[in-house]
Amino acid sequence: MCRDVRATQIYAPPPPGSNPDGAWYFRQCSGPNYAHFSETVLWLSPPAANSPPPAAAVPPVPGSAGAAAASLLRLPSPILGMNPSATGYVNLPEWLWVDPVMWHPFTTAASACAVSGCSSASATATPVEVAWTMGNGAVVDCNGPGTAYNPAVPVADQTPSCSYTYAETSLGQASPDGNPNDAAYRVTATVVWSVTWSADGTTGTLPDLTTSASTWLRVAQIQSVVTAGTRTQP
Repeated sequence: MCRDVRATQIYAPPPPGSNPDGAWYFRQCSGPNYAHFSETVLWLSPPAANSPPPAAAVPPVPGSAGAAAASLLRLPSPILGMNPSATGYVNLPEWLWVDPVMWHPFTTAASACAVSGCSSASATATPVEVAWTMGNGAVVDCNGPGTAYNPAVPVADQTPSCSYTYAETSLGQASPDGNPNDAAYRVTATVVWSVTWSADGTTGTLPDLTTSASTWLRVAQIQSVVTAGTRTQP
């Protein structure tokens, strides 16, 4: 701990180049219980008349607090929905969706502090799209979570808002269990979140965030057999 005490008993002139409107002081510093006491003599004076005023100490900009808040966001990974679910078929549209329960904004708040003070802000992440990688190099971008297939509704009365149709089977692809007969495509859904921050009427944007989840989909070939004028599908 240090303190400056004016040294009224010192009548020496000021150091060369110093503002003469000052005085000599003892700077006295000590540790706990006055251990390691030290004393320094120094000339202290106000700034000269033509000196610029010192820059005002300001807290961090709100954007820093917004970035701090965004780092605290805990966004859910998507729960994937597909129909057909375990095995898809060549030339048959595969319905794609994620659980709509997660499809809403998530908000958190944080502060960024410096010696000069603190700024507080909130950050909000909003889901905007889902990018589906289908395991064969294809990518399907869907605006929104997609429409879940409803087994209680006739197929003719339903339309998927997000789907993909495979042109080839998954034969020769990797197998989730090591059995080549179970070769499947690795399908991944990545949700893209738009992130904004706000603080005291000021707003801004931050880089997008993503969350993702994956599953396996075996794709087989449907073969039709025509017998005596009728068609059956095994």
